[in-house]
Amino acid sequence: MEKVMIVDDNMANLIMARKTLEDIYEVIPVSSGISALECLNDMPELPDLVLLDVDMPNVNGFQVISEMKNKKKLMDIPIIFLTAQDDDITELEGYNLGASDYIKKPYTANLLKKRVDIQIQLIRQKRKLEEYTGNLASSVQDKVKKIVELQYSIVEMFVDMMEKRDSFAAQHAKRVEKDMDLFLSALMRKGDTGFTADDCATISFASKIHDVGKLCLLDKYLLSGENGSAFEIEAVKTHTTLGADTISKITQLSNNSNNFLKYAQNMCRSHHENWDGTGYPDKLSQTEIPLEARMLAIVNTYDNLRYSINNGKQLTHQEAVMKIKFSKFTLFDPDLVDLFLEIEWDIASLNP
Repeated sequence: MEKVMIVDDNMANLIMARKTLEDIYEVIPVSSGISALECLNDMPELPDLVLLDVDMPNVNGFQVISEMKNKKKLMDIPIIFLTAQDDDITELEGYNLGASDYIKKPYTANLLKKRVDIQIQLIRQKRKLEEYTGNLASSVQDKVKKIVELQYSIVEMFVDMMEKRDSFAAQHAKRVEKDMDLFLSALMRKGDTGFTADDCATISFASKIHDVGKLCLLDKYLLSGENGSAFEIEAVKTHTTLGADTISKITQLSNNSNNFLKYAQNMCRSHHENWDGTGYPDKLSQTEIPLEARMLAIVNTYDNLRYSINNGKQLTHQEAVMKIKFSKFTLFDPDLVDLFLEIEWDIASLNP
């Protein structure tokens, strides 16, 4: 049963209103504005609706509603003004202060009951909508959580498979994720990138599987390195399309609506594209290459220079950074190289 507070200094009006409504609602009669505010502040369960007389001594109805609308606890309680004044200014003032309805005195019991019933129905509908919205939000959150858990499972499954086959590849993937996270954070600090904070978290996480296509290659191709035959080198290059095609099949099942899969696919396919168009597999150039793939190209190269054996040795941080710097405008996006140089020592601290 809804609670209706009636505030009126005229005892006859108060008794009539109470008798009209008490068979349907729990009625709380109050004889002054001061008492109404005191009662509202102390009540553990607030009324669903307040009928408020405008013309009361000491504290009038306008003062009461002003106080109510300034208190978070009371501001959402609907209010119907009761007044004997018959002018547009008074009515407009009430609506401006936040009243839901206006009833002019003298009023009949049937009119009062009807106007209260209308407001209570609106309150019930609002609560049903809020309940539905809350349930919908909860359902959406559950679905989002399940999607994130699935994404995590996919990534960790592939990393685990890489680790079983090649521990270096798995460690490389984990380092790349950390470096991408730093790189993306620096990019976000620069301003408008088109990425949200959620996008950045998704991209850095998805970067771990940029080399997943290598799971499809024979060991002899992967181990051949720079000294392999032309055929072996070309075979290794196919890891970009093999990984992207695998993810593409999953993407089609999700109606192309999953950002995680989109970013993962872009990074798998395009992290060996070059700024000057000499890379592979599609010979994309400049901004034709997705931003996340341009960033990954730098991070991936840095990690390979640091931890892979190149001509019999691993490069130091400074040596790896110099190679990246010298590849500005050719292999890498020049703006991203500049950004990478700004955070190089942060990167170095993650990669001792």
